[in-house]
This record gives sequence, C-alpha cells and structure tokens, in this order.
Amino acid sequence: MRVRELTLMVGTGRIEEMTRFYGAALELERVAKFRDPVFEAAGGFIRLLDHSEISGPTLEPARMQINLFVDDVTSEFERVMSADPTIRVHRQPERESWGGLVATLLDPDGNFVQLLELVG
Repeated sequence: MRVRELTLMVGTGRIEEMTRFYGAALELERVAKFRDPVFEAAGGFIRLLDHSEISGPTLEPARMQINLFVDDVTSEFERVMSADPTIRVHRQPERESWGGLVATLLDPDGNFVQLLELVG
C-alpha cells in the first residue's frame, strides 16, 4: 500500500470551539482549500467535522490520542496556556522513564492532545 495522505478526522458538535483550539491556541496552520476546518501537522492533516450525531464530551479520551512532537514541550505548553488559560490540562509537562517530556491537554471535546519532546 502506498498512502498518499494521512488525515485524522475528528467529529464534533462544537465546531467553533474546536476550530479555535486547533487553530488559535495550538497555532496549527489552517489549510484554506478545504471547506471544513483542516489543520496541517507535520505533513498530515487534522480535519474537524461538524457532525449532527456527535454531542457532548468524548467518553474515552485516551482511546485516540493526537501526539504533536515539538522541540520544546515546556515552552509550547506555556505558550498555549497563556494564549487560552481556559484549556483543560490532563497532565503538566513531565519527564518520562524513556527520557522524553510529555504534556497532555484536552481539546474542547475532551480528546487527549499530547505535546511530546524526544530525547537527543
């Protein structure tokens, strides 16, 4: 199989709040050619779908995790939190046993969005 594009589709009943989170707070670049809010992340895409059959928070926030690998978790975490102090934090930046740094945010629907910093 040759995959030409990777798009993660996230259904929501809160399209405006989710768009602000991924666009304004995380500062992911919005891709203008799509009608739905679509954000580029490391060559892949996060597409938000205003879905009439989805409402309320996710029931299992750890089932699907969006991992965003960054150079400096601490500074990105601080930037995001100062951009929007109402963002819910599941886990403050913390060193893992494998040496990397991880912080876990919750998007407006309660999905885990992790900031990860690799070692070396």
